[in-house]
Amino acid sequence: MDFIEVEGKTYEEAIKKASDGLNVQEKDLDIDVKEVDTKGILGLLGSKKVRITARIKGRTIPSMDIIPTSEAFEAEDTPEEYGKRFLTELATISGLSFNIKVSKVSEKLDRLLFMVQCDNGDILIGKDGETLEALQYLLRLAIAKHYKQAAKILIDINGYREKRKKALTIMAKRLADRVKRTGRQQKTDPLNPYERRIIHTLFKHNKNISTKSEGEGHIKKVVISSSGNRTAPSGNRAAPSGYRNGNR
Repeated sequence: MDFIEVEGKTYEEAIKKASDGLNVQEKDLDIDVKEVDTKGILGLLGSKKVRITARIKGRTIPSMDIIPTSEAFEAEDTPEEYGKRFLTELATISGLSFNIKVSKVSEKLDRLLFMVQCDNGDILIGKDGETLEALQYLLRLAIAKHYKQAAKILIDINGYREKRKKALTIMAKRLADRVKRTGRQQKTDPLNPYERRIIHTLFKHNKNISTKSEGEGHIKKVVISSSGNRTAPSGNRAAPSGYRNGNR
């Protein structure tokens, strides 16, 4: 089977189903967003359901219906230029002014970073970055729909992500110290995948601390526990070992 049509509550869930169904990695798929059952801005934000058709790159799909993208966004040479235009149009609709720079996080990760500078950035970031994550999801879905393939992107507004990374690092280290003192596992507040990855990476090579994600859906907690089997102070046993760092 060279192609598959699947449905998910989020774009990421639909992509995973397609990857599992075709037994290939996400990078080996061409994606066509067939349907987005949503509410909100530009008809894409606040998604309830995403339906995609995925095919293995280099192979065609017989009688595949292609849904054209919005006429408001003409074809661009690159996802970078298309993304900048998309965000600029969004800023105009919102009555804001964006200064946008695009770069690649690294060639290995193949992830595009959209650095946005704007006044009233707190409005676009939202509480704990919730609005920023929604904006990022919106752009990822728009690029995927336009280019018929998955897109790895990251949006930062006024340097928020670096500040958030520092705060998460401090918090995670404090929880890890508590684990070492008590031998009991500790849990973070619910975090998005990008934030969870920061904590998993922080302890990736730590032989004494292990991490795993806990929960369902897009937002999950990170469980920080001891990797050792030593006896905790006051006779309490350490948390079970065997958690593997990096699980999302």
